[in-house]
Amino acid sequence: MKKRRITRSLAAAVMAASILGGCGSSNTQSTTGTSAATARTGEDALKEGAQGMSKDVSQEMSEAASGKDYCSTFDVAGAGDLTLDVMITSLGDSDGGPYLRGVMEDYMGMYPNVKLNPVECSMNDLYTTLITQATAGTLPDIFTMTEAYSANCLEMGMNVDNMDELLGEEYLKGLMPAAIENATVDGSLVYMPWQNNITAMVYRKDLFEEKGIQVPKTWDEFLEAAKALTEDLDGDGKMDRYGCVFAGTRNDSAESRFQTFALTYGCDFVTENGDGTFTSGFGTDAYRNAMTSFIDLAANKGVTPPGLIETGYSEAYTMIAADQACMFFSASNVLGGIYNANPEMRGKMGSFRMPTAEGVDPVTSFSSVGMTVSSTCKNPEVAADFLKYMTSVDNSVTWNEATCRLPVVKDALTAICERDNAYSGFAEASDSAVIYPAFAGLAELRDICGECWQTVVSEGVPVDEAIAAAAAKAENVAKSYSN
Repeated sequence: MKKRRITRSLAAAVMAASILGGCGSSNTQSTTGTSAATARTGEDALKEGAQGMSKDVSQEMSEAASGKDYCSTFDVAGAGDLTLDVMITSLGDSDGGPYLRGVMEDYMGMYPNVKLNPVECSMNDLYTTLITQATAGTLPDIFTMTEAYSANCLEMGMNVDNMDELLGEEYLKGLMPAAIENATVDGSLVYMPWQNNITAMVYRKDLFEEKGIQVPKTWDEFLEAAKALTEDLDGDGKMDRYGCVFAGTRNDSAESRFQTFALTYGCDFVTENGDGTFTSGFGTDAYRNAMTSFIDLAANKGVTPPGLIETGYSEAYTMIAADQACMFFSASNVLGGIYNANPEMRGKMGSFRMPTAEGVDPVTSFSSVGMTVSSTCKNPEVAADFLKYMTSVDNSVTWNEATCRLPVVKDALTAICERDNAYSGFAEASDSAVIYPAFAGLAELRDICGECWQTVVSEGVPVDEAIAAAAAKAENVAKSYSN
């Protein structure tokens, strides 16, 4: 797959954000919990009216909204009574869920004519759920979307075809250009990017300093650091703390991490040939080296907890929070999981860019999670207005405080990175991040990887045999999406 270097890094975006900020305020105080009070006059006036909404009520509600520091360009108050089904995967999270529900309540407080109905769906179930809903004609008005499925979303006609117009030029100016590029397929903005998923390594900075360990730049150095951190702390002959932990479950969470790992070995999952055809990279030495190294580090070197194939994202960060592991690569939200599980880890964590194989330049992946408006939504302007409110500068900063996820809103990034240097590795990693063009078979390629390492670890299939089987399957996927 032909990679595109991010032309403007997160670090550069952070420095420039205070100068180039788009629509919205750079004030970083939370708006959550304040909107209901501001909209009270609108609610009272609404009760005094008969059926429908009076002009005075609409005006009062619009005035209430105008003070909320977000890029509103549509008369939501004048849209009449309406309901929007909002399916955001984070609604089911213990940290992000309550916060998002609060933001939804705030928005309904500003606009009593709008009812937002939260719909839960896990990220691992998102794609199959969307296909089922699209087939049945029951898509929610707003739903989560990622670059991994954006081409399929566009191909199936799930999303509106004017997302950029609904959001508006001023709003889009406030986002990282790389995020907009990442959410665009064939010149069409498929979804509004929201979460900035730069991948980096989080680590126990305090233990590195205590033991005099240098931040590793290569995977060989990483292994040596992991060995130094793997310890029997109580002298009972059993390891109590491991140097690192890897996610090895067979789902997109673990499999997308492996795609980034493969990138650090110089492996492209698929190459675009320029004539409408694709070639898989699974038959290359780079892929073979990446998969072999991944299995060795994650299961065979004694530096990770046992049980790779049962270890998912939540198990991994829980081990770090419990002082049972020291390094794990992920997007920045992993810090939130660690802090929520053990608040005492605040101040002990750091981040650094992904190690690479010998001879491979620093590299990582940039991806984004966002939301789009469905093609069946009857009130797309209101749906887009809510999304802009949800991702305002103030709300983006508070969202980070709740979840440790990095937003793509430039002014919010400035405030977050200045406040907490635990994110410095993610900012540094962005200098070498790449974006992949949309490929409709990406989820299938990732799943082939998960199947590959699981058959080796759980069934004892020889590595070379499993890799050969993966290469054959991946080539078939590449051909099936070729013109």
